[in-house]
Amino acid sequence: MTGYLALVIFGISALIVGAALLLINRLVAPKIPDPMEGYTYECGVPLYDKTSHISLEQKYYLLGLLLVLFDLEAAFVLPWSVIFKEVAKINAGFIFTEMFIFLFILILGYVYAWKKGALKWQ
Repeated sequence: MTGYLALVIFGISALIVGAALLLINRLVAPKIPDPMEGYTYECGVPLYDKTSHISLEQKYYLLGLLLVLFDLEAAFVLPWSVIFKEVAKINAGFIFTEMFIFLFILILGYVYAWKKGALKWQ
């Protein structure tokens, strides 16, 4: 029961700190909005005409997809490899199969990005 009490206290303190920060922001923030606040801002140079918006090429979105893909791989595979010896005592075959399914899905994402040409830098 003491573990749950600590969790409840932590949750309540997180809510109190969050509410306090929002209240402080409401009290301290400037009340008059800046006229440039609604404009698109790119590379430190504000645009003076709202019609001069350009769309980004597809390769930037695919690079973002690759970043997420390999961050996921690092976030899950490295900790899994560290604790595999301990967890393998329970059911090594199941754990190994689950990791290969995960890696297969990541490889599918990599192949998709490769087919779309995200790895060709021009």
